[in-house]
Amino acid sequence: MTIKADGQKWSSKASQEVRNEAYARKAKENAPVAFSGQTNLHLKDFFFKVLSGSAQGILIGVLPSAVMKYIIQYSGLGTTAFGANLSAILTLFTSLIPFLIGMAVALQFKMKSLDVGVVAIATAVASGSIKWAVSPAGFVNPVTGLKSVAPANVYIASGAGDVINAMIVSAIAVFVTWLVARYLKGFGSVAIILSPIIVGGGVGLIGKSIAPYVGDITTWIGNLVETFTKLAPIPMAMLIAMAFAIIIITPVSTVGIALAISLSGIGSGAAAMGVVATTIVLLINSWKVNKPGVTVAIALGAMKGMMPSVFAKPVTMLPFLLTAAISGIPVALFNIQGTPTTAGFGYIGLVSPIQSMVKDAAVPSSVMNNFINPFVAIIAWLVIPVIAGFIAQFVFSKLLKLYTPMDFQQDL
Repeated sequence: MTIKADGQKWSSKASQEVRNEAYARKAKENAPVAFSGQTNLHLKDFFFKVLSGSAQGILIGVLPSAVMKYIIQYSGLGTTAFGANLSAILTLFTSLIPFLIGMAVALQFKMKSLDVGVVAIATAVASGSIKWAVSPAGFVNPVTGLKSVAPANVYIASGAGDVINAMIVSAIAVFVTWLVARYLKGFGSVAIILSPIIVGGGVGLIGKSIAPYVGDITTWIGNLVETFTKLAPIPMAMLIAMAFAIIIITPVSTVGIALAISLSGIGSGAAAMGVVATTIVLLINSWKVNKPGVTVAIALGAMKGMMPSVFAKPVTMLPFLLTAAISGIPVALFNIQGTPTTAGFGYIGLVSPIQSMVKDAAVPSSVMNNFINPFVAIIAWLVIPVIAGFIAQFVFSKLLKLYTPMDFQQDL
């Protein structure tokens, strides 16, 4: 019997065995290399893996709550037990962001399950989303209703914590895991015991120790942006919008950046408007040359999927910048604001436009102190960006002929 494979004839059982060995060798060569002490850690690659994993973790934690928040609130689901529990669960995702960052970063390095868990818990305990304090004897647990008979630790999940600290701690945990694998053979047969204690607990303790200092830097950056925004609102709104218009089509997470520097108020509104600007320009070009599914995906938030087209011809970023600059002006004029959580969304789930209109009791006045009416929202979030997008399209595509819609042709 003659067997054909890959254009060759296998006329015997021995030939088939040779073929199978060749296939197995190719599969082994193409298989992802697992993380070990022999893994080469190059600075650039290390940095981008931490950045990429952090972005994934942030989006997993932020998107569900941000998108569903107002759907639950205004659909009436919030008044039911099901809706209230769903809202609480999705909100809890936010407090799990540091854990998700650690997990996603570890997976970027193709770590085994034990190391993934260790990096994740080290990042989670060190980044401030879970806080604890010693309660006195007699303290009544608000969940169980039971009194403590002796002083005990009380743990509270509170917000997303410090995202920058989570990124730093996850990087430290990965490096320590690599050192242990390289010089201590990964703790050998007692890894299941020593890794969580030494790497998880040790790195977690280091992360908690540096958290106040990292938090001071994060706060300083946020305050600096806020100060400049107050001193020169229009130029700053334009600059922030332009920056986020570019960030949204890079591997860097707009949501992650906004959370990291606690971007709120006008700065948050401008950042979201920058995301909107890029969305508009991509839609104007995509509907002419791409399948309807691609255009719909962009409208739903898949802007990063267009990175290959944009990076293949960087001049296509110019309309993003011009549209963002024009669209950023009404942000300052109408005092359009947002929160760090909504800054990087734009049209995704209509999170940013809704947040700019609807007063949320959970958002303190120090974060947002102005809300626009629906008419202003339509003008600022839709009319002006669309007009600006067509102006940019005319200037750079029709007038200067720097690109054509075909440059945006792509499958997602």
